[in-house]
Amino acid sequence: MNNLSQAETGIARRYLVALHGLEAAVPRSGENLDTDQAAVWTHNRDETRDRTRLFDSWCRRLCGFLGIPAGPALTDGGISFVV
Repeated sequence: MNNLSQAETGIARRYLVALHGLEAAVPRSGENLDTDQAAVWTHNRDETRDRTRLFDSWCRRLCGFLGIPAGPALTDGGISFVV
């Protein structure tokens, strides 16, 4: 991060702002878990999973922008070996 240009620092900060909002939305999605259907509105049962995937996707984008590999928590599954 010490070697980023001013423009690159601005981009990284925008990623971090977006990630902060996405990360905060994941636990808040649990507030609606008790609602399956109300009037014509139907709760997305996969909201928490969808928000988590979106957050992870943005984390991988930030890693890609910074040129660093995503950690094991951000892999798409399977087996990962680190040597």
